[in-house]
Amino acid sequence: MKLIKLFNILVVAAGFSAVTSCTKKDLFTEPTNAISDVDAYSNASRIDKSAVGMYDALQNANFFGGRILVYVDQRGLDANQNSFFGSMGAYTTLNANDATVASAYQGGYRTIYTANLFYQSFLPNQSLVPVAKANQYIGESKFIRALCYFYLVNLWAQPYGYTADNSHLGVPLVLTAATDPFAPSNNLPRATVKQVYDQMEADLLDAEAKLPASYPDAFTQVARATQGSARALLARLYLYKGDYAKAKTYADLVINSGKYALQPNITSVFNTYTTNESIFSVAMSGGDNPNTNNSLGQHYGINPGRGDVNITSDYISLMNTAVDKRYLSLTKLYSGTNWSLKYPGLTVDYVPVVRYAEVLLIKAEALARTAAAGVVDPTALALVQQVRDRSSGGLLAVATQQDLINAILKEKRIELAFEGHNYLDMQRTKQDLPAHGFVTTVIKYGDNLRVLPIPTYDIQKNSNLVQNPGY
Repeated sequence: MKLIKLFNILVVAAGFSAVTSCTKKDLFTEPTNAISDVDAYSNASRIDKSAVGMYDALQNANFFGGRILVYVDQRGLDANQNSFFGSMGAYTTLNANDATVASAYQGGYRTIYTANLFYQSFLPNQSLVPVAKANQYIGESKFIRALCYFYLVNLWAQPYGYTADNSHLGVPLVLTAATDPFAPSNNLPRATVKQVYDQMEADLLDAEAKLPASYPDAFTQVARATQGSARALLARLYLYKGDYAKAKTYADLVINSGKYALQPNITSVFNTYTTNESIFSVAMSGGDNPNTNNSLGQHYGINPGRGDVNITSDYISLMNTAVDKRYLSLTKLYSGTNWSLKYPGLTVDYVPVVRYAEVLLIKAEALARTAAAGVVDPTALALVQQVRDRSSGGLLAVATQQDLINAILKEKRIELAFEGHNYLDMQRTKQDLPAHGFVTTVIKYGDNLRVLPIPTYDIQKNSNLVQNPGY
């Protein structure tokens, strides 16, 4: 693995941090720690540093520094809830003043602000870099923005398909970075879910067209957006929209590229995140890991470390614990409680976003759902079996089309646990949430409590925001 250390440049006029790579040994700070927004884009070197700054913003400790994955887990069935995360997983006691919810919402928009700021500041200066580099930077800004919106709209709004035309409220669609924080133009209303999805789709399609297919080293191939990562996220986006033909098309583009593959050993995927199974991860240097209140290793780490999030018996029951390596190698029983080993160590230096196993399962589900009525698609069955075989999960036996769809959803839940998927998949597939842990009653699909509240602080600042029902 190529170790890259990042250093910060504070851009006072623009109000964001930019980082860049330096030597493999040390963490350096530039002698000049305050430059103007004009100077930040004055030459190719500074532009590249500013572009890397978007990834630094993506590491927001309350969002893609790892916390957003934890919050999805707290809302789902695979991880036991912990009051350390407020009422995130309690549903009936959650309110709009919850500090955890507010920090996550604001963290996502801070990252979007940085991506927007880079994009609008770079465009007048794009002639300072080669065309291919200019395209890369634009593609990266749009990929990062779309990734943030994916989690914002799916946690703070009812899912795509909740209304026939998807006109139900989503989240504010912020596409520019205002230089005046008090400008009335900042007070945007909530866009519809359709508008947010349309924007994500447009951003990712443009990113796909502009991003490079690959980078020269394994670290950058995973840590910076590529054409493959845009295509993988498009496949996920279309799956959530129920556009299974396009989900299959984009999954195929990833699969047929020849750049990605399942690792023979499931543990290697998490011990070394720069393998070719990882399509995109939020990567961090040793100098800027999230602190002990935010690191995935701290939250999921087995006691006697920090250990905030352990595994439910419901999740364990999904597997044949005698043979499945996802149980034998990726969980550990300690003092009567199961813990995940996906994030070994207390200072995990990456957050998984999308990997090849997910793409295989996206294609499998798309094929299974579009097969002729009653038909068990053999390719879909082979794809899910491929993921299952890697962990010795056992041979699938399915008799009907619905059996196959259920098996794919179950396999996805097993394979991608603790990577930010289960609850969002429950929303997408319109599943009721059974009573479990802090949840004392069934929370049905479509219930007002299935979405997070818009933080009170943001509503007080912006009178155009409408609160989600029930809060």
